[in-house]
Amino acid sequence: MNPYLLWLIGLVLVILEFYLPGAIMGVAGGLLIFISILIFAQESASGLATFLYILGVISSIALAIRFAIWKIRHTKPDYSIYSDNDQEGYVASGYDKTAIGKTGTVLSDLKPGGYILIEGRQHQALSQSGYIVKGSQVKVIGGEGESLIVKILLTEGSRP
Repeated sequence: MNPYLLWLIGLVLVILEFYLPGAIMGVAGGLLIFISILIFAQESASGLATFLYILGVISSIALAIRFAIWKIRHTKPDYSIYSDNDQEGYVASGYDKTAIGKTGTVLSDLKPGGYILIEGRQHQALSQSGYIVKGSQVKVIGGEGESLIVKILLTEGSRP
């Protein structure tokens, strides 16, 4: 078997791995390249020639990877898998920031999580101080994830 042909096929498979994720092409390409090195080493009588072949293989792999990354970055945005936009991460949901400072009524016991009603809208809430009974008045003091952080409002005659 021709080691140069295996080397070339292996490089093509490594480049294809960038477009067909799943590691199958990359692993197959890596194995073909490794086998090409073994075949070359068996057929070559010179240690220097084998060393230079390995050096060439490593250099070609590095160049192939650089080419694939360059190609992905410079493809038209409609046809590329690369996004050059700022990406701070995806947030699935968040709390209603406009509710901070407002008061609401507890719809279900907060143990410490549950639901509250603010201006006719239901929100998930977490109690800052633990258990709060259904029907209590609470004030929104912040938020975390998709839940509002609330504290109970003390009225005349109620205990802290």
